[in-house]
Amino acid sequence: MERVPRLSDFNLSEDRGFLTEEDPLEVLPPYFSAWVDLARDTPKLLETQQLRECVHKLPLLDHTRLRGHLEWRLAHLVLSILGQAYVWQDGETDVPALLPCCIAVPWYHVSEHLGVTPIISHHCVSLANWKRKDPKGPLELDNLQIMYHITCPRDFAWFAIIPLAVEMDFIPGLPLIVQAQKGVAEDNPKLTKDALTAMIPVLKKINQTLGRTREQCDPEVFYNGFRYFLSGWKDNAALPRGLIYQGVREEPFQFSGGSAAQVATLQCLDELLGIKHNSSEAAFLMRMRDYMLRDHRNFIVAVGKGPSVRNFVSNSNDQGLRTVYNICVSLLRDFRSMHIKVVTSFIVIPSKKAKGHKAEGLSSKGTGGTGLLSFLKSVRDTTVAALLPEVPCL
Repeated sequence: MERVPRLSDFNLSEDRGFLTEEDPLEVLPPYFSAWVDLARDTPKLLETQQLRECVHKLPLLDHTRLRGHLEWRLAHLVLSILGQAYVWQDGETDVPALLPCCIAVPWYHVSEHLGVTPIISHHCVSLANWKRKDPKGPLELDNLQIMYHITCPRDFAWFAIIPLAVEMDFIPGLPLIVQAQKGVAEDNPKLTKDALTAMIPVLKKINQTLGRTREQCDPEVFYNGFRYFLSGWKDNAALPRGLIYQGVREEPFQFSGGSAAQVATLQCLDELLGIKHNSSEAAFLMRMRDYMLRDHRNFIVAVGKGPSVRNFVSNSNDQGLRTVYNICVSLLRDFRSMHIKVVTSFIVIPSKKAKGHKAEGLSSKGTGGTGLLSFLKSVRDTTVAALLPEVPCL
């Protein structure tokens, strides 16, 4: 019998979801102040195109002096800020093929320690990069602020806060995933139905949060000001061979940039609802799990291997159970439809206006390397295809 995952086996909890048990650290110990100070100065140094010059002056610090999970997470964040800023300081022109060892070596080994890739991704730029405006206030969008920015602080911060808030909104959803699968394992339709019913307001909340993307992030600023800093060195014409991490190995690495597919909530929902995407899209989504923290991707795998809620609902004659399942699928479809609108507003339309832009190669691609609208529409359409017909009348 398939095993129902337990949150505690993956360092997850009902109170914090995909967040760490403690809020992120804001600074590292004094030994690492060179990293922290430069990461904080990155926006103004990019304005004067002095960031690379400052990186070249950095000492090679001993990453093994980091202590505790929160220090390793913050180190990955600041090194990601510096690494991305170094590579893309001038956009797609004059792109260096080599990352200096003062960044490359610790970035690689810190990433290895965390079980992730040495490149910017959702888990560092959002999940490890926030603090509360009111330290005693709630974990919700309007009480969050971002600690480190690459550039365009106001707009970059809001862009990073939205996926973070989606993960926070979904905190009540994680125990409901467990409950829904437990109902399947115990052949208890009511338990599964109650879990899916309780999931409905959670899904409505993440849709509302995504709908606030434009509030403090201007599409023109996003496209022209900082989108290219989220790019990777895989499937990118500006770095066709990838990027050499000096002091790590002589051959270049190829890594994808930041992507919404790295948001664990969305892949959890696919596994819970039994949504099967087309082969190329499914392969990309699977690859994006390598950019998540180890516990997060392992939990997603465990949900996928757990009792099938979709099969249970499909084989049931309980129309009420089927209805709440379909509502959940429809709300995930709505989320993906809204994501398409956001991408159209923030990328497709600005790309048509931009001339001589710093990242023209990204005009039709996501920073993760996929074709933009074709990928998103395919994922949305396979979500729609998961809807179940009503129970046939006897």
